[in-house]
Amino acid sequence: MDYKRIQMILIVTFSVLNLYLLTILLEKNDAFNLGDPSSTVNLEEGLRNESIDTRTLSSEQEMIPVIKTDKNDFLEAQATSLKNQVARMENNILLSVLSEPIKLDFDTQALTLSERTAPLEAFIDDGYVLRGSDYELFSYQPSNRRIIYVQKTDDNIAIADGTSSLIFYLNDQNQVTSYEQTYAGILEVQGRPRTVISEQSAIETLYLNNQIPSNSSIQLLTLAYYQTLSLSDMNIYSPMWYVEITRDNLPIITKWVDALTGSVIKAPIVIEEAEVEEEAKINTSRDKASLIMGNN
Repeated sequence: MDYKRIQMILIVTFSVLNLYLLTILLEKNDAFNLGDPSSTVNLEEGLRNESIDTRTLSSEQEMIPVIKTDKNDFLEAQATSLKNQVARMENNILLSVLSEPIKLDFDTQALTLSERTAPLEAFIDDGYVLRGSDYELFSYQPSNRRIIYVQKTDDNIAIADGTSSLIFYLNDQNQVTSYEQTYAGILEVQGRPRTVISEQSAIETLYLNNQIPSNSSIQLLTLAYYQTLSLSDMNIYSPMWYVEITRDNLPIITKWVDALTGSVIKAPIVIEEAEVEEEAKINTSRDKASLIMGNN
């Protein structure tokens, strides 16, 4: 058997295959070049071919500043003042179990999310949540049975990395039984506004990096902030694109794109840590509630 001949055939075959794959890759990158006027058309076609639903994507680039907050212990200092609940601090997160569950209507199909959460809004407005007026409704995640509120800037941009949020947990009767709270503090603009990438570019980035699964829908796409630097006395937040992707009967997928650099963010630090512990928290929520009640 002529092994050298076989070896040569294999080398040539793999070389041709590699050249073919390289050509395909280059063609895909060229087709989605951000400077290409046909970029939008090609992106829309690609999304359509993979059954990815989304609204019309804007190519407008906004000007967004970096912001900072001073470190604070506000939640820890005020936790004992909360009424109609039992609260404690754990790793800078306020954990609270409500004395009486709050019933929400998720059975009436015609209701909007704001209408469904009206009793929860009343709970917040009546002062049962610390600095409740700083937070606004942001997302409902039915698979995780949670409703998320976030702190927003004066320009209505959310801090969506988990460092300033209210996460309300529902039981299987659609009753809010507990919540977690984090609070960044007073928000201050740092320096001049900076140009951020468009929402179209953000989705292109995710699509090209295979971050959007087929047969899915982009449910939420919005500019937000995430913590990029934490010092002893302050935190710095930079703009990002926050994306929620839904699939039939599956948990929501959350993706993040740095709005200044256009790079995919693996996960904001706080979110990444929370996801590791989320399943354990859900499984032990009843035991935790009993423990808190038993110690008071």
